Amino acid sequence: MPGVTKRKYVGETMRINKKITQILRRLSEVLPYNYNADTLLNLFKELYPHEWCELNQRYQHYKKKDEFLRKIGKKIRYKPDPPRKHFLNLPKVKHMLSKGMLIKHKANFDRLGYQEKFNSFKVKRQIAIKSKNDKIAKENELIQNVEPLYIDAFIAAYHQRGISLEGKLEIFNELQKYKSNKVLEFFYKLNDSERNNQISNMAFRHLQLMGNYVKLRKKFKGKEKSYMTETSQFFMTPLDLLNRIESNNLQNQKVFDVFISHSFLDSDVIKKVIKALNKHYLNIYCDWTSDKEFLKRELVSYP
Repeated sequence: MPGVTKRKYVGETMRINKKITQILRRLSEVLPYNYNADTLLNLFKELYPHEWCELNQRYQHYKKKDEFLRKIGKKIRYKPDPPRKHFLNLPKVKHMLSKGMLIKHKANFDRLGYQEKFNSFKVKRQIAIKSKNDKIAKENELIQNVEPLYIDAFIAAYHQRGISLEGKLEIFNELQKYKSNKVLEFFYKLNDSERNNQISNMAFRHLQLMGNYVKLRKKFKGKEKSYMTETSQFFMTPLDLLNRIESNNLQNQKVFDVFISHSFLDSDVIKKVIKALNKHYLNIYCDWTSDKEFLKRELVSYP
């Protein structure tokens, strides 16, 4: 099994290297007259920040896996290179920094048209970067940057024997409203090892849309069990929330620091208020974000 896992890691590394190589081909057209390793790296960071971020996050991801293996007395498996070393060791980078390529670049360098060409390329990249940043910001818009006090209880409940798919989805939906190291670790574990296809795919998509490095896990081999393919729409009503609270369900363990009473018309202002209060480590209750799975406005008079 470790050999299979390592081969998957090597295959993923090759795909990432191929992607960066394609980027470097485009960057080679806008390099200044004199350039070196730092020039290449800085241009990559500036014009492809999300790809650079992916290298950093991937390094930290596999470094933690190796640290865990070492901690439990096993041989480390991945040995990832730090991002700078990974980048500079790419064959394409070494080729671009070779003496012959440096001489050829200077011989063909267009001094008159360089700046205009570089500026045009930079504008196109800035548009692409902004588009990506806007998508990530949109996905993070309603996520609170705090760690709720009850997170350990929810995570422990998720792993209890006999928990239903509906129960898992309830916990998933609660924790995806927050962003902290513990919450991210929880979703990464779901992506890596949750055997229900619906939840593992949800975890992958959630991490990806938030702008985190994550790889899509292949389905487990062997005979499929019913719990792997089971799905649920998790359609809840205000009455379901009331029943959960009265029956001492997990919903009863939720604790908030601040309750915001407001008009939905002020939603844009409320989002800013929540973010500001999060900076003071305060967990905010706002009905249309905190209980959005249950408090559907069209069902407020649900019998």
